Amino acid sequence: MQSSSIRRVEPLLIDKYLFVEIETDDGLVGLGEAGAWAHIEATTAAIEKFGHYLIGKDADHITRHWDTLHRFGSYDGTVIMAAISAIDIALWDLKGKRLQQPVFSLLGGPMREKVRVYGQARGNSADDLIQSCLALRDAGYTAIGHINPFLDEAGKPFCSSFARAMEEATSLVFAIRRAVGLDVDLCIDVHRRLNPAQAIAFGYAIRDAHPLFYEDPIRPDSIDAMTRVQANVPVPVATGERVYSLDDFRQLCMSRAASYLRPCMGLCGGFTGAMRVAALAQAFDITIIPHNTFSPVATMASLHLCVALPNLLICEYPTSLYLDGVSSTELVGRDLVTSVPRLDAGYAPVPIGPGLGVGLSEKARSHCPKRNIDIAMRRHVDGSNVEH
Repeated sequence: MQSSSIRRVEPLLIDKYLFVEIETDDGLVGLGEAGAWAHIEATTAAIEKFGHYLIGKDADHITRHWDTLHRFGSYDGTVIMAAISAIDIALWDLKGKRLQQPVFSLLGGPMREKVRVYGQARGNSADDLIQSCLALRDAGYTAIGHINPFLDEAGKPFCSSFARAMEEATSLVFAIRRAVGLDVDLCIDVHRRLNPAQAIAFGYAIRDAHPLFYEDPIRPDSIDAMTRVQANVPVPVATGERVYSLDDFRQLCMSRAASYLRPCMGLCGGFTGAMRVAALAQAFDITIIPHNTFSPVATMASLHLCVALPNLLICEYPTSLYLDGVSSTELVGRDLVTSVPRLDAGYAPVPIGPGLGVGLSEKARSHCPKRNIDIAMRRHVDGSNVEH
């Protein structure tokens, strides 16, 4: 089949998400999404610049375009990689549509018949978080993530007393375990709030709750520090959502800094980058848990990836909206797209339709203007910064 030339590359700022549409001269349109959520304005500018290069190029030369955009100028970073990721996802969507095949078929075909997912719990109080977990369990989820035992209340100072913070967070983890029972896996996500010593202490404290994984207990800036944490806790550490370099993932693997890797489709290079990360991880017998806190477009991209991966553990399914305090049992942002998966007993079906199998809705295009993401930081009681 004859390939097509790219004639339009358009970034779309809709609500708090950044999409890109790439149109070819035969009228087909591919859709992608960027993952540098806090810097979507800068990523928009990068997509616009990359668009000047892409116009007139063959849409099927996906790897060549990825390599060119990544190596040009000898600089990358989260903004650049988020732009490359969105473009890569859109080009794979285009190719699937042109060949009338779902993207996972182009990645080697299905490894599984359905994808296990975990919903995201939220709570500004212990009771709120427990009720959010119970609602997800009752809705059929067999795994619950985004469980932050240090809570999500933005205005509350953090860690006035080490003993109290550890005791309250540990007690909450076990209260959730008692509430949901043993047939639901718990995915603990500390959101990088602890230092290595605290992270090690907390990892030991929650081991008998049997968490599926312990995500980002510390900031991911030091692989050596993450290695120290994983080597000294009896629970599996998961990290990687803010990592965009294949070499950094390699160092995580070689250092045994994590039991599970969490590449973000919208940051590590789209399908092209994520498949490379997954192959690297497989060589170290490390399992993948794709990170996804974005729109249903990114969710569908993650599901296509998950269907094709041999070394998948579970897929993140956004039922909460981090910046707005939204907590539900259904996929957030579902009104922005033309279709969403129908879950069954905690599993998503294999995506159908050519490409990603999803498009933007008329509401997304006409009634969801860009919303700003303001700069803010949580504070310790002494006024110093702590991660959100």
